[in-house]
Amino acid sequence: MQDRFKPKVSIVLLNLNGYEDTRDCLVSLRRVQYANFEVTVVDNGSDDDSFERLQTEFPDIRLLGSKENLGFTGGNNLGIEDALCRDAAYVLLLNNDTVVDPDFLTHLVQVGESDPRIGILGPKIFYASEPQRIWFAGGYVRYGTGACGHLGHDQLDQDGKFSHIADTPFITGCALLVKSAVLREVGLLDLRLFVYWEDADFCMRVRKAGYRCVFVPMARVWHKISQTCGLESSFTLYLGTRNQLTWTAEHIPFPYKPGALAFVFTKKLLKMSLLAFKNRDSAAAVWAGIWDFLVRAYGPPRKERMPGRQATSASANI
Repeated sequence: MQDRFKPKVSIVLLNLNGYEDTRDCLVSLRRVQYANFEVTVVDNGSDDDSFERLQTEFPDIRLLGSKENLGFTGGNNLGIEDALCRDAAYVLLLNNDTVVDPDFLTHLVQVGESDPRIGILGPKIFYASEPQRIWFAGGYVRYGTGACGHLGHDQLDQDGKFSHIADTPFITGCALLVKSAVLREVGLLDLRLFVYWEDADFCMRVRKAGYRCVFVPMARVWHKISQTCGLESSFTLYLGTRNQLTWTAEHIPFPYKPGALAFVFTKKLLKMSLLAFKNRDSAAAVWAGIWDFLVRAYGPPRKERMPGRQATSASANI
């Protein structure tokens, strides 16, 4: 159902061999009460029958396909470009391993329409396994250490502490609503990063352009976290290292930048040293991330950068 008096929202999901998660997310989206939205699933190089099954079971969605895994950045950019061509006023990037509250989109758009300076909005996100435990309730950035993270992380949502609309340094790419006008002005996700830190990078670029990023606690989403990339896999270690260094170099302002870069370098080298006693492949992945930052080698991880069996640990939503 569409209401021409409400801004059109295009919701973009990525699928990579993740039919069951994507199906659950799409079923929850069918219950959304907002009256003017469409859903686009980008199949990001699946080698199973996800594409065909989704096409059969959800004939009302748009389904785009890529023959290769374009990463979180490339896959989402494919969906964003399609949404912009279809005159969407907003684009929502939504992880396929989430389920949503029926009113979440109404709350996000209402806040977005209240101020033209708002460029990006995000909901309160909970663990699907513990529906009252917070995964994301806004973000923080620490200029001195080149770090950013989630407010409210792992806390129970019971004291009203994270129940107020608030400006925030960044919104997680797990559920990120952005105005199309902002995308046209600032550009899309940075393809160099592939996955990890791309949301913090995008939000910093949007804020530098003069827009606000806003956390909307009335909008609620549940995330099946830990069902994607394995924790501390070579994949996450390599990309996390390379991209954090890149983000720090590009977005931490002076006079904090030199100290922040030194801190991140030291932390990564220490981590590499500790990992060398447990798993040489993991230590090698951290070093590869440092080196590729220094030589500006970007894009998806090259096979030689992903030693060991963990190299095949790919996220369901990238």
